[in-house]
Amino acid sequence: MVKKVTPPFHILSVNPPAVNLLLPPLPSSTVLTAQPGAIKQAGAESLGGLAALLKKEAASRHANGIRLADPIALGQISALGDELAKFPHSFYLAVTARLDTECDYLAKAPSTQSGIKLVDWIHPKGDIAAVTQVLKLFSKAGIWNHVRISAKKDHHLMEPFMVFAAANPNIVHSWAFQETGDSSFDGSLNVVDSSFSTYSRYSPLPGRPFWKCISDQVHLLQYLEKYGLKKVMRWWLPRRERSLTTLGENLVYHFQKPEAVSPKRLDEICKMVEAGGTIGTQWVRHNLKWAFLIAYVTEMDVVVANSSLKHPRPEYIAVLNEQAGMDLSNYLERGYTSVRPEYRGMGIGTRLLEELTLRVGDRKVFSLISEDNIATQKIALRNETRKVSTFFSQRTGKRMGIWIPEAMLAAP
Repeated sequence: MVKKVTPPFHILSVNPPAVNLLLPPLPSSTVLTAQPGAIKQAGAESLGGLAALLKKEAASRHANGIRLADPIALGQISALGDELAKFPHSFYLAVTARLDTECDYLAKAPSTQSGIKLVDWIHPKGDIAAVTQVLKLFSKAGIWNHVRISAKKDHHLMEPFMVFAAANPNIVHSWAFQETGDSSFDGSLNVVDSSFSTYSRYSPLPGRPFWKCISDQVHLLQYLEKYGLKKVMRWWLPRRERSLTTLGENLVYHFQKPEAVSPKRLDEICKMVEAGGTIGTQWVRHNLKWAFLIAYVTEMDVVVANSSLKHPRPEYIAVLNEQAGMDLSNYLERGYTSVRPEYRGMGIGTRLLEELTLRVGDRKVFSLISEDNIATQKIALRNETRKVSTFFSQRTGKRMGIWIPEAMLAAP
């Protein structure tokens, strides 16, 4: 009896209307999915051999893309990418890889010439700092990170990873829980626990992200190829809407005196500030009620960012004057700046600070920024704001910098 041999590559022809009529269109295309064991069956024992096999299969089957189900080691991704880059870029690729930083602690991301668009990470191992560093490298290289984390509550990486993922949707683009030992793609990208996001506890965005609308990794791979990572990760399907929206395209900026802000909005802004987790919350509501000006940004009728110009309390200024060695008595304080994770990297914080500075009239402004808050310092520098003094804050337990707009430093 002749034993039936399963072809190592399965052809999937995509019929765009069959994906989802609510989603952006996909061109007709062909993607090969390598069955488990396909690499070994095909005799591709080296990475160079695997790259040559993929090129041959894509050319002979007229395929636009390939998805590899067999997991490879973290350190092999870059090496495979180097081999693929030797060939003319004729197909795009999704790979499955073990996120084991205990073994591959010097991993690097593949080049854009490799054609690798998506990595399906399984079995994360190592400390959270090493795991997140790998994901940052791959995201910076323009690669979609989908991570499958153990569903066991006692898994040491579960909680810190989910907290990181919820705060960094631009790095962990999608994730799912899985049972330990299951290395197969489960056909669903929409298993997620949003309770780890401090922002979603207060004012969740209505609807769901694009990736939760996709049930097949192959379709996600094709969207990444056609539209690019930056656009795809910002797609959102609002409730009761018939088409996707792109986060950040319909922002509304508000600059109001405290008495003009509705109680509902003030509650939302206070919770946004508290969700940032970088300041004490005791005086937030009081300071906002007596602020010089409140700025906030809305989209889909949800506050997605905010900042303010505050009248600092006299006792607070007295402490600052003593600690910083300078007189800030007649200054407004620019602070309580918070941007939802989904909206970071869009220049919203920069614009808020620019617009607030333009509205101070003949007043002067200072900001307090902790020395370890590099992101906010970059925004301040882009806003032509300079650090003029530093001091150790007993309240925060951190070294703080006092920042003042350069134009105000030159003014008499």
